[in-house]
Amino acid sequence: MEESISTTSRIILAVARPLLIYSSYVCLICGLIGNVLNIIIVGFLKVFRGNPSSFYLIVESFVNCGVLLNAYALRILLSQFNIDFTRNSIILCKILAVEREITVMISLMAICCEALDQFLVTSHDIARRQKITLKLAQRMASINVVVWILHSIPFAIFYEILPLTGCNISNKYFSLHFSVVYLSLLNGFVPLVVSLVFSAFTYRNVRRIIRRQVPHIRRRFDRQMTAIVFSRVALLVSVSIPFGTYLLYSMNAPGVMGNVLLSAVDQLCSAATSTLFYMNYAVSDYIVHVILIY
Repeated sequence: MEESISTTSRIILAVARPLLIYSSYVCLICGLIGNVLNIIIVGFLKVFRGNPSSFYLIVESFVNCGVLLNAYALRILLSQFNIDFTRNSIILCKILAVEREITVMISLMAICCEALDQFLVTSHDIARRQKITLKLAQRMASINVVVWILHSIPFAIFYEILPLTGCNISNKYFSLHFSVVYLSLLNGFVPLVVSLVFSAFTYRNVRRIIRRQVPHIRRRFDRQMTAIVFSRVALLVSVSIPFGTYLLYSMNAPGVMGNVLLSAVDQLCSAATSTLFYMNYAVSDYIVHVILIY
């Protein structure tokens, strides 16, 4: 029986470790290329110039590069070269924790702003459409950055190098906040609900645009931007739910260190769900490129 469990564990680990390593290289390289291309295309094409949704896309692509570098550069160093700088430098541990929180939240809020912007810009109410300006988008982005920088202060305070887990939260109350408020609400429920609700409203508005007498160029552009936002929201929802579920389980479940099979299964689930989640930051820009082409 024990031999069977040991064999099964080795097979699972033989799948989990290559998945983690190769997906790290693919997502990091493809993600950085895609995000940089997105910044260039959306930033320099005349049709997108001055459009608030385009501005949010640029902001999102920029912070996505930070998310990918934080997640995968460290993972590659650890898995390939057994180097973990966060275990040796408390300053680097805190900086990376803060950077990860800021970039992830700015990216999620940018998606919410894209959905809200498309809802307003496709509205039949002229007053609503007139409120959407590039200056407003820049202000919203600035507020977004300031809010998440302030929110990251506790991360800089409570992240420490712990003997067993390395760079992690050292305060049990902040750990509870991280699990319940940050992961469940700010990083999960709130952006998913906001983006889904405004995407549904946008879909209704677009159907009305088709029936109204609207210039062909504007109608085509609105449909393109709506398709981009829809694809972003759909990708966000599909990758966030599995990862969020696993993360909440792993933070609240009893330890599996003494059980070889459960530990192997845990590593496989971690590799699969984290790879899926970070595809949100690596693949989304290629969806934008496909929609713009077709």
